[in-house]
Amino acid sequence: MKVTHDYISSQYHQVYFVFSEKEINEIFDEVAEENNLVGRLSQKSKKKLLELTKEKIENEVVEEELIKSDIIPISFRKYRYLTPLVRNHNLLLIVQFCVLPTDLQLNFPSKIPNGIFNIPYESQMIKDFTQQILLVNNQYDYRDVKVANKKSYVKYDLFYTKDDFVINEIKDQVNSVEDYENPDEYSFVNCKVGDTVILDEDDGIVVKAKVKEIKNKVLRRLSNEIVENLNFLGCKTVTEFRQKIKDIFSFSTTVVLLLNYLADFILHNGDFEFDQTVIDHFAHEDLSEYEKKRELLKEYIIWIINYNYSDDNILYMDKIIEEYEFDKILFDNPHRVDRYQEFINRRIYEVRVLEYCLEQKILDIEL
Repeated sequence: MKVTHDYISSQYHQVYFVFSEKEINEIFDEVAEENNLVGRLSQKSKKKLLELTKEKIENEVVEEELIKSDIIPISFRKYRYLTPLVRNHNLLLIVQFCVLPTDLQLNFPSKIPNGIFNIPYESQMIKDFTQQILLVNNQYDYRDVKVANKKSYVKYDLFYTKDDFVINEIKDQVNSVEDYENPDEYSFVNCKVGDTVILDEDDGIVVKAKVKEIKNKVLRRLSNEIVENLNFLGCKTVTEFRQKIKDIFSFSTTVVLLLNYLADFILHNGDFEFDQTVIDHFAHEDLSEYEKKRELLKEYIIWIINYNYSDDNILYMDKIIEEYEFDKILFDNPHRVDRYQEFINRRIYEVRVLEYCLEQKILDIEL
C-alpha cells in the first residue's frame, strides 16, 4: 500500500491511499472469511461483503495509518473513491479531514460562571425519559379510544376493489405506527370505528380499509415493583430511579454546556482565523458558519487538553459508563454494545475537559 500525505494547510489535510490488486483481494478474502461470506453469494450477500470491506478499509486500515502520522485528525473523514472498490482491481482512495493546528493557542476564561449550567426544563426531561424507558420495556397497556391519532394502533379489514367490485380482501390488518416512512399510516388519523379509509387508488384499483378497532398505548403508573423489573442501573425505588435519570442527564448536559461555553468564549475573545477549507469540510452540515467554527473549536479544545494534559486516572468513569448504559436502554439499540469502546473513549476525551477546568479552578461546581 502506498500512502502519500498532502499538507493542504495547518488546519486541513488529505491522504492518498493506493492499494494494489493483491492487497484489495486480501482484504476482501479476510472480510469474507470473518463474516462467513464465502462461496457462491446472492446479490444481497455480495452487497453486504462490499459494505463490510469498505468499513474495514475506512475504519481499520486508514485509521491505523493515520495513527502513524505526525498529524492529529479531528472531526469526521471524507472519503473519495477515485477507482471502484472491487476484486482484482487497484484502488485509489483520498481521505480528507481537519487536523489540530500546530500553531493554535486558546485563551480560556479566568472563571466560568456556574449560571451557564442551569437547566430549567429538568422536571420535564425526567418525565420524558421515564416515558421512553417505560415504552421500550413494554410497561404499558392498550386502551380503546374513539378517534385515532398518529400513535394509535388501528385494526382493519383491507379491500382491493374495482368499480365497487371486491377483487381481494385481507382480514385483521394492523397499522405499524413505528413505520414512519409509510405514508399510509397517517391515513388513519382522526378516523373512527366503522369508517372506511381509502389508502390508495391507481389504474382504477381502489384500496380501502374498514376500521374495526382503535387502541392507544397507556403507560403504567411507575411503582417500586416496576422499577425493580426494569433493572435500571441498580435502582430499586421510584425515588432512586428518578434521581438516577436526573444525575445522568445533569452530568451529560454539564459537559455539553461547558464545551459550548468555552468555544463561544474563544470565538468572541480570540483572533484565530479559520481556513476556508475547514469551513467547506462542513458544507453538507445544516449549520451556520458560526456554528461550524464552534464545532471545530470544541474539537480543538478536546484534543489540546487531552494531548497536553492527559491523565490515566479518569475521575468520572462510573458516570461515563452509566451514560452509556442509559443511552443503550433508552434507544433500545441491540447493536449499541458493539460501539461500547468508541462511546467510552469519546466521552473520556470530553469529560477530561471538565476535569481540567476543575483542576485549574476556573470552574467550581459540585458533581
